[in-house]
This record gives sequence, structure tokens and C-alpha cells, in this order.
Amino acid sequence: MPKYTKEFKIKLVMEYLSGESGGREMVAKKYDIPDGTLRNWINKYNSGGFKNLSKKLKYNKYTSEFKLSVIQYRQINNTSLRETAEHFNLANGSMVYSWEKAYQQRGLSGLEVKRGRPRKDMIKANEKSKINTPINESEREELIRLREENRLLKMKIIYEKKLQALLLEEEAEARKKQR
Repeated sequence: MPKYTKEFKIKLVMEYLSGESGGREMVAKKYDIPDGTLRNWINKYNSGGFKNLSKKLKYNKYTSEFKLSVIQYRQINNTSLRETAEHFNLANGSMVYSWEKAYQQRGLSGLEVKRGRPRKDMIKANEKSKINTPINESEREELIRLREENRLLKMKIIYEKKLQALLLEEEAEARKKQR
């Protein structure tokens, strides 16, 4: 549930717009809310009416093309982060800032959505591509060496188990003879 209801926001914006309360700071002080919060509500109302005052609960996934168009719009029109966000009906200007930063650092690939786990079919595709790639000569030699080393270690384990079993057997026979 949002901290402030839409009705409360509308009430404060209308009170500010009527001019009877003595300005934005006075309205904010009267209802004990931060001045910046009320300023944001007024800006949202001015850019899109009362429908912009409702809290957006849905997390939208934006395509990299859309993000790029937002960045280009901001550069061409030389608008602020807030103005750009309002123009595209985004939650806030910090989204635009993070998109710009990602685009400057990594280019178009920085704008792609990378949240969550990779899809299962993507993982399987990567595994298949690793299986189908041929190995070079040095890898082949290392593989042969590792297989031989593995075979020798298995033989050593089997030998030690047999030896231990024989020693236990001899011990058991020695105990029987002592009785």
C-alpha cells in the first residue's frame, strides 16, 4: 500500500493550486510532508493530470530500442532527467540517468535487460555449443594424460583396498590361532 493515497495527493495539489494556503512550502508544512515530495506531485499533475499521481505498481520491462530513443530525445531536446521521464511517462528521472550511464559504458548491449536467471534453453544451447566444438592437439594430449592418470589412481585405490582386506584377514586368522 502506498504511503500517501491518490486522494490525499489530489487534495494537496488542489490546495496549492488554489493559492489560499500561501504557497507550496506552507502546504507541505501544514500536512507535515517534505517540500520536495509536494513539488514532485505538482510537477506530475502539470505534466499529465491527476492520473499521473497514482502509484505505479507494475514493473515495466523496456526494450533497448525504447531506452535508446529516450536517451536520444534527452540529448536532442536538451531536457532535464525529470522532464524526460515525464515526457515518456516513466517513474522517475533516475531511470533515464542509469540508462545513459549504461549506454556510455557498454553501448547498446548495456541497455539490454539482464535481471533474473538466464532461461533454461539458453543454458542448454551454451552447453551444446561446448560439446560440438572440436579440441585442438594440446587439449587432446592433456586429455589422454589425464585419462591415464585417472586409470592409475583407480588401480591404486583398488590395490590398497585389496591389501587392507588381506591384512584384516591375516589379523583375524592370527586371533583365531591365539585362542
